[in-house]
Amino acid sequence: MRFLYKRPRMEQIDEELNTVMDVMVSDVFVYLDLFVFSLIFTFLLSSVWHSLALSILFFLGTYSLFSCVYFFIFTPKNERG
Repeated sequence: MRFLYKRPRMEQIDEELNTVMDVMVSDVFVYLDLFVFSLIFTFLLSSVWHSLALSILFFLGTYSLFSCVYFFIFTPKNERG
């Protein structure tokens, strides 16, 4: 069965890996990922917060904190302005 499978060329594999890496390090993907992690973090701690307003405030705080940390650590200084 193995002889029926044709291995892809190295150039094709390299091209696909570069495409995946470009998507994974894009700012939109990172901010979407931070949004999902903040949402999960808020749901896991929902038993601690006794009101919906505190949960929303906690979500906004964690998302803004994680976004600011990403922005100031991983964004080059010349792009910040």
